[in-house]
Amino acid sequence: MALRFRPTFRVVFKRMGRFLIRRLESGPDVESVEVDGSYGEGGGQILRTAAAFAVALQKPIRVTNIRAGREVPGLRQQHVSALEILAAVSRGRLEGCRVGSQEITFFPGKGGGGSLFFDLKTAASITLVLQAVVPAVSLSRGALSLELVGGTDVPWSPTFDYFANVVRHAFSSVGVVFHAEAVSRGYYPKGGGRAKVSIEGCDSPKSLVMVGPPRSVGASVVSRCASLPDHVARRQMVSAVDTLKSKGIPVAQATSVREQSISPGSSVLVWDVATDIAVGADSIGARGKSAESVGAEAGERFASTIASGACIDSNLADMLAPVLSMAQDESQIRIQGSTEHLETNLYVARLFTSSTYSIEKKETSSVLRITPASHG
Repeated sequence: MALRFRPTFRVVFKRMGRFLIRRLESGPDVESVEVDGSYGEGGGQILRTAAAFAVALQKPIRVTNIRAGREVPGLRQQHVSALEILAAVSRGRLEGCRVGSQEITFFPGKGGGGSLFFDLKTAASITLVLQAVVPAVSLSRGALSLELVGGTDVPWSPTFDYFANVVRHAFSSVGVVFHAEAVSRGYYPKGGGRAKVSIEGCDSPKSLVMVGPPRSVGASVVSRCASLPDHVARRQMVSAVDTLKSKGIPVAQATSVREQSISPGSSVLVWDVATDIAVGADSIGARGKSAESVGAEAGERFASTIASGACIDSNLADMLAPVLSMAQDESQIRIQGSTEHLETNLYVARLFTSSTYSIEKKETSSVLRITPASHG
């Protein structure tokens, strides 16, 4: 009997120890926030936003139905990488975090600052990872030096230039300060780009009122190509400039840059940031897509946003909304219109902060109001 009892006792003791450790990691009597990953656009954005809130507010989360409506449901490698980075930064614990999984549980810790290197191993988007990591680290009052290897300019995600110029400016204006540098570019399919990012802590984000009309001193254009003839970047730039001028938009500066990368690729960004405007539009080159088309696409999208009277472009509104839900006062920003990504992020913000919002349709644009639960 003794021989049977002692191993059993050890097993029970070990399990009790694990339970106590988990309770300490997640905090006493802290219930997980339940997030339906199929809500709204049902992609990776809802997962990244929920994980960022989890770290910023130190609340455990359980996300189910991850990418349930996609052709290949469940986590992809870039989602796994984003979660692993957030877990490492916060010294937290993940369950179910593997490629293909449709459910994860995340217990964020109370980690601090430091430095971290992470190789995404594919052309997974560095900027999508940063969308979650930057506000999560800053709003948890941390500070971090981060180096990432992966895709800097890849389809279905913001280009690195957009993140380093437009997102950085807008986040800084609400107190989330970071600096970002692309040491080398990474394009699909091999990636291999390298980015260095430093993030500063923020005690509490500021509210933002940008309802226009926006006053612009002129757009800026930066066009890049890597492992391609330098005329590709020049043609993209000229096309973007010509498109802007045809729409009556002055151009303050335009540059073209040729670089090296392990996969050939190109991108162009048109942007304008000031105290009352933060608008950017980018485009990425692809096989069979002319350089002129790449430049014109970015120019047309930028001109469309400006013509609407919006002060904030649609992609930036997606990223700002969760941060503004944690401010003390109400924010008002004029956007071109609502998107599924924006609605999804507002849904997640409501789950974590009990903030409320409204989107008032105007003639050519909309005004988004975000009222934190603490307001008033």
